Amino acid sequence: MAGYNLGCTVRLDDERTLALLEKLYEEGEIRHIQVQAVPLPRSIFRERLRGVVETGIPAVVHAPHHGHGVNPCAPAAYDDRPLNEIEAYIDLAMSQTLEAADTLGAETIVLHAGRYKPGGRPAAVEVFSGFLDRHNDSRFALENLPAVYAGYPLLGNTAGELTALAGGRITRFCLDFPHLACTANHRLLSFAGELELFEGLNVTLHHLSNIRRGSITDEHLELDHPDGGLDLGAVFARLRRHPDVPTTLEYKQDSAEVYARQVKVFAALWEG
Repeated sequence: MAGYNLGCTVRLDDERTLALLEKLYEEGEIRHIQVQAVPLPRSIFRERLRGVVETGIPAVVHAPHHGHGVNPCAPAAYDDRPLNEIEAYIDLAMSQTLEAADTLGAETIVLHAGRYKPGGRPAAVEVFSGFLDRHNDSRFALENLPAVYAGYPLLGNTAGELTALAGGRITRFCLDFPHLACTANHRLLSFAGELELFEGLNVTLHHLSNIRRGSITDEHLELDHPDGGLDLGAVFARLRRHPDVPTTLEYKQDSAEVYARQVKVFAALWEG
């Protein structure tokens, strides 16, 4: 594979997609996988992790996020569990995440700051700082999130906001292109201008999928989706400027079949 380091995402408990990605790796279509760590019972966690190790594919690890019950900046927001139960769950999930990274030899652990209740941003910033006091790791790469999703705000949407949240304690960043486009559309900003600001950050991973034209909602659409509105010209210009930074495709529905086709779409866009 010439010119780029492309990968695909797989949940730790998704053996079917892992089998397909192993085939794509053997065929030279991808060069890494992003393993989405999801909290699992201990025996299942170790079994699934062993299965990933046996593929021999270089990996990055994505820490669980609010969709998995791990919401660093506002643990109790949108969650009815008792706070002590939430905190114990987060501790377990992050312990498994670090163990997965250790076992896989992953140099990068992608982290979301999380979501918060409207009006609660100052408190969310403070709580996230406390989360880093307990769980920080030199492999963390803080990811930019869309400004809003399903009516709730998310923390850390632009290059400047990520830098402030990191506070010098996180020195690596993950640039998610559709998340940035959603933020730009929501705030009526220039996507190209916001993208340029990431040149000043130590970006160690890219995330790529597509969004609908003018949308503020992250849907993980295919790169060649007929309603796709991501500025792929600007995206691939950046990818070509930074070929050493791995790019991970992220899809949700029917991942195995989607990835088999999207790696070829990516290759055509890179050559285009």
